Amino acid sequence: MDGRLIGKVAIVTGGSQGIGAAFAKRLAAEGAKVAIVNRTPETAKKVIDEIRGSGGIAQSFLGDASDIPSIVSIVSEIVDAFGGVDILVNNAGIYMHNDLFKVTPEEWTAQANLNLGGVIFFCKAAAEYMKISGSGRIINIGSAFGQDGFPGAGIYAATKAGVSQLTKVLCLELREYQITVNCIAPGWIATEMNAPMRDIPDSEFSRLARERFGAPDVWMDPDELAGAVVFLASDDASSVNGITLPVDKGWAAY
Repeated sequence: MDGRLIGKVAIVTGGSQGIGAAFAKRLAAEGAKVAIVNRTPETAKKVIDEIRGSGGIAQSFLGDASDIPSIVSIVSEIVDAFGGVDILVNNAGIYMHNDLFKVTPEEWTAQANLNLGGVIFFCKAAAEYMKISGSGRIINIGSAFGQDGFPGAGIYAATKAGVSQLTKVLCLELREYQITVNCIAPGWIATEMNAPMRDIPDSEFSRLARERFGAPDVWMDPDELAGAVVFLASDDASSVNGITLPVDKGWAAY
């Protein structure tokens, strides 16, 4: 198999559906051995079968990125299976739409633990192995909401802004080990998670999305993000470090 990531081992959290599945398939197509971490291995079977059917190497690993104490053992299991880790894509996340007067402590805990806590501790666990090998690529998935406000997304936006800032800090902490840390800030991606809101074109959510974007065609396909992940994971991005890269159809410009 030809590709830019031959011989590399890539972890994709939340890699069984949506943009995570797109990342996993594209990384495998570029030659990486892909470890998909998700809470229900059954949902990863379709992605794993597709990758293997195309001649790639992939395996699913049971894990919940919001269960912070379990992360070290998850990464250790992947390293035992694949012999190391070269690329980490912190993709797992959750969005709960609620305004300030309706938000609950449970919504805070769910989003903060997964969207930010899981990112921090997957970075820590993977970087321990990358440090030993003297190289690595960490790619955190942030959000356009982490750069720009959106009504009803207070907790989510705060966690994604935290991911962008964490990316800068870890860039400085890990560069001596030749580990780069970058962030992608996607715009509006059509996934299973947001389908209930997206599929109601006259909903308040959809109306706000169109108004804030300044155009009706706000939604992107998950595959439109995968090229940016491959670039940041490859040698072509060896001097790209600490950035948050918008991939958003121009949302940031608007």
